[in-house]
Amino acid sequence: EAEWEYAARGGTASPYFFGGNPKDFSDQGFWRKIFPAKTDSISSYVIYTKNSRGRTQEPDVVKSNPFGLKNMLGNVMEYCADKYDPEVYGKRADGAHDPVNTQGEEWVIRGGNYLSDAADVRSAARDHTLHDSWLKTDPQQPKSIWWYSD
Repeated sequence: EAEWEYAARGGTASPYFFGGNPKDFSDQGFWRKIFPAKTDSISSYVIYTKNSRGRTQEPDVVKSNPFGLKNMLGNVMEYCADKYDPEVYGKRADGAHDPVNTQGEEWVIRGGNYLSDAADVRSAARDHTLHDSWLKTDPQQPKSIWWYSD
């Protein structure tokens, strides 16, 4: 998970590698009915609910981050090797190098997807799922460790 976040941030420390505030891009909240979200910059880099047309998109429709990576945010969620713990950042020692959480039942997924709101495709946004629940809907035999149906 730590490696994923490092790659997604592209060497930046802001919520998005291209700058900006989640509140500026989000459709959530009362004022968004009156003042539309400013989506030009986020739409250049992220496939999310405002520009996905309800489906995944080809990787080349967005610009890359400073590391040259595309689709780290939005389009499809990415499965991490870490188990999910909502308090994991508070438990880590400062300076931990590529910590991996192996305790728990659920797996971490990062990046948001094509139906996510702008606030859910931030570099630091985290989510989780039950691994076995994913596999139940996998039509492949043998089951794929990469299947994601949610």
